Amino acid sequence: MFQLSKGSLKKILDGTNVTDPILQILQMKNIQNNMDGMTRYKVSLFDGETQHTFGILATQQNHLVESNQLKIGSIIKLEEYAANVLSKDPPKVVIILLNFEILGHMDPNQKQPTNQANESNFNEPSKHLQNNENIEPNKPKQPQQEKAKNFFNKKDAEVEKPSSNNPPGTFNGFKIFGISSLNPYQNKWSIKARVTNKSAIRTYSNARGEGKLFNIELIDNTGEIRANGFNEQCDKFYEMLQIDRVYHISKATLKTANKQYCKLDNDYEMTFNNETQIEPCDEADNLPHMSLNLVKLSDLTNRAANDFVDVIGVVKSVGDVTTIVTKATNRELKKRELSIVDNSGCAVTATLWGKQAEDYDAADGNPVILLKGAKVGDYNGKNLSVASTTVIQINPDIPEAHTVRGWFDQGGCDSEIQDLSNQNTMTSSNSGSANIGGHSNWKFLDQLKDEKLGMGDKADYFSTKAYVLYAKKDNSMYMACPGENCNKKVVDQNDGTYRCEKCSRNYPNFKWRMILNLNLADFADSNWATCFQETAETILDIRTDELGELKSSNSPRFDEIFTECAFKEFNFKLRAKMETYNDERRVKVSAVTVEPIDYVQSGRRMLQKIKQFAENQ
Repeated sequence: MFQLSKGSLKKILDGTNVTDPILQILQMKNIQNNMDGMTRYKVSLFDGETQHTFGILATQQNHLVESNQLKIGSIIKLEEYAANVLSKDPPKVVIILLNFEILGHMDPNQKQPTNQANESNFNEPSKHLQNNENIEPNKPKQPQQEKAKNFFNKKDAEVEKPSSNNPPGTFNGFKIFGISSLNPYQNKWSIKARVTNKSAIRTYSNARGEGKLFNIELIDNTGEIRANGFNEQCDKFYEMLQIDRVYHISKATLKTANKQYCKLDNDYEMTFNNETQIEPCDEADNLPHMSLNLVKLSDLTNRAANDFVDVIGVVKSVGDVTTIVTKATNRELKKRELSIVDNSGCAVTATLWGKQAEDYDAADGNPVILLKGAKVGDYNGKNLSVASTTVIQINPDIPEAHTVRGWFDQGGCDSEIQDLSNQNTMTSSNSGSANIGGHSNWKFLDQLKDEKLGMGDKADYFSTKAYVLYAKKDNSMYMACPGENCNKKVVDQNDGTYRCEKCSRNYPNFKWRMILNLNLADFADSNWATCFQETAETILDIRTDELGELKSSNSPRFDEIFTECAFKEFNFKLRAKMETYNDERRVKVSAVTVEPIDYVQSGRRMLQKIKQFAENQ
């Protein structure tokens, strides 16, 4: 039979900190919170003498009830709790069970007669407890199970642990709590935390009107939390709150975190209101600068789409800033793609958006880059998207950065790399090309039909080394609209102007565009493929406008251009997709990139294939 901690509940209700009391669960009830829709469990606690009917299970412990590990009659060692005086007359205290160990089970009917401590009969809390005042949570003697996190500029052994019984101070008349102990039941609290990230001010529009908002991420020695500011609070606090500065914060609203937008390991988030008070704090108390849960790029294959991860690697190649138009809003967005590699032998494409894409310095060479909170995507392999809340640091001074830098400089840049953003296939990273991810998923042309590439719901991408057998010059060029971001065909009005139906206007000139159909061949098979503009210019080795002039003025030379490309060999990255034309379904193959043969890389790839073949024999 378990020995319960007699008298411990009375001490807790009187405001005394009690270390690891042994209690029994006598009753349990499922309650639904209408504010956030989250399920909570109300429990009745017994210490061998006194019964307290107003205990609440912290939401992170709900799984213990749902898995039937915690039930009526369970004996627990309460390692961490928070007591909150909800009202003084009549006296009412809620005990929130934050962390505990389940010791076993005992029939609740075997308990001794009790002195029930509920709203009607328990000793009034000590006079020093005011209405809605929080009793500092009792901390466990040993820290909770640590998650795999590292702190910038601090080793694990150096990270200061929160004091068990002595609060580090007060702000605005309220005790300073650790971030991990905050919950919506608390009303009088304050924190001292460092700002690790701050978003730009964003605008929104909904049924209630237009507004603006921003968010920050805060950290202390116990955890992290996201805080949001809207409209007036945006004007009041945005300029004050600066990254890496420490602040005292109190009187903000706590609510359940929206995990669609909040990636931090916290069930709650903070919203500033008209009563929120924030003041800079010069005493940092060794607060960490950033909390990281770094994963290797090779582990991204086990991550689902829309997960948020922290990664570090070396920027192998940088793409140019390009513009895309979103289908949903028809809005233009700037983007830039980076190819990142690490010492797990993998590469992934990370996309920067908007101002981040424009501000990135492509002249930095091959810096180490840290992405905290990058979003995982799974289109055509694994990729990363840098959101507005993602923290980006170049060449951070942390051990993991020095490790990956040493690996890259001592031969990692020339090693065989698995490109996760191109169908998880082996490719060498030493391409010397700005093309993101390089060529991967190498196949021969006969595999296009044998493996039924392009016949699924999505397009298939693959690379091949092939000869140009024939370039079709008929209908290879057309007169296009000279307007910006418009390549539609124009109609000659025979009055010196050219009509674009998309732009609904006449132009005094036009520009030439090219659509080139090629017959490609390797030792195994041949296949037709379509090249557009840039790829066609690489094949024909001439600019489109120059070729257009030859078409008008020098037909013999125009014809020679198309015959001279025959039997030239290139590396092609091809896209195969099933399309319907004239009620006939067929796989259309188009060239995404075309590059001259890099015979050094071709030789390395051939040696790798020979090695794999020998190992399989």
